[in-house]
Amino acid sequence: MKVNHFNSHEKILRYTDKIDYFMNAHKTLVVTELDLTNKCNHRCPGCCGHNENNAELSKEQIDVIIAGLKSLENKGVILSGGGEPTLSPHFSYAIEEIKRAGMNIGCNSNGGLLDEQKCRVIAQNLEYFRISLDAGSVPMYEKIHGMKPHHFAKTLENIEMFARIKTQMDSKISFGIGFLTSQETREDMESFVKLIKDITKRQKGIDFVQFRPFTGDTFDIAPILLELQNKYEEADFKILASYQKYNQMHNAANRGYEKCHGMFFSTCISADFKVWACLHFRQSPAHLLGDLREQSLEEIWRGSRIREVYESIDCKNCPILCRNDNFNKTLDKLQLEVINSEFL
Repeated sequence: MKVNHFNSHEKILRYTDKIDYFMNAHKTLVVTELDLTNKCNHRCPGCCGHNENNAELSKEQIDVIIAGLKSLENKGVILSGGGEPTLSPHFSYAIEEIKRAGMNIGCNSNGGLLDEQKCRVIAQNLEYFRISLDAGSVPMYEKIHGMKPHHFAKTLENIEMFARIKTQMDSKISFGIGFLTSQETREDMESFVKLIKDITKRQKGIDFVQFRPFTGDTFDIAPILLELQNKYEEADFKILASYQKYNQMHNAANRGYEKCHGMFFSTCISADFKVWACLHFRQSPAHLLGDLREQSLEEIWRGSRIREVYESIDCKNCPILCRNDNFNKTLDKLQLEVINSEFL
């Protein structure tokens, strides 16, 4: 099992074929965020999914999406949301079909709806699985997830259950627990680490805890993180963070690029069967690339609309330190230009 250190600025350089395609506007897609459903069992006050429709992908739509991704030689799929992916009635089906198509899979979940069957499907097929706990106490969980104490207890039980099943299956999946940092949540950072560390004393299988900033939040955790690593980290229990984001927080306003090149490498397909330039702007008409009811994914990727959206995006209006931020910095340094030959 290899632990992901979340250095996306280096990852993009591994895909030299995709960068070559980028120069010729062709088959650039590396990773797709796929929303199986917009429904969710949690009520997180800060969730960007509020006010979305309650759409849910059918099996037939999932098949169409997978075929399209395969035709574009997409490498990885992240099941996230949108809503809570495990709430989809086709969660296991989607995983098995994506895997059969030769793509790697990751999943971000709140962990509240896991059962043994789902755990086994995840452990058998995924590269990574992250449960977002975002708290080390009941009061913080209620504040961040909008849920009751028994939901917190159930999620902790499910974390331990997945770790147990992963171990029983001798799965190589990377399994971690996530925590979104901000001034509001900083007080729970240590109690969160201690809570998960206590589970690992009873049951091995949890590989890491991961700190990430709330989108747009610039609270720098570096001093706290170093203290926690020195105090709790061990060879089989890593305390990780999205380092590139935290390292750039002091200069977050200076993006270092004007264009979102990353939208050609990373996309989002929502539960209402539409394709978006950015996961942060699902349901924004300005960021809509196309509707899969009207066009195939390959037609959308080769069409004129994707270029129009690329030209219209003003990165000054985007969340700081977004998913594509490091892609954009790296690609800007390479001084690559998108050639218009296939955007007629």
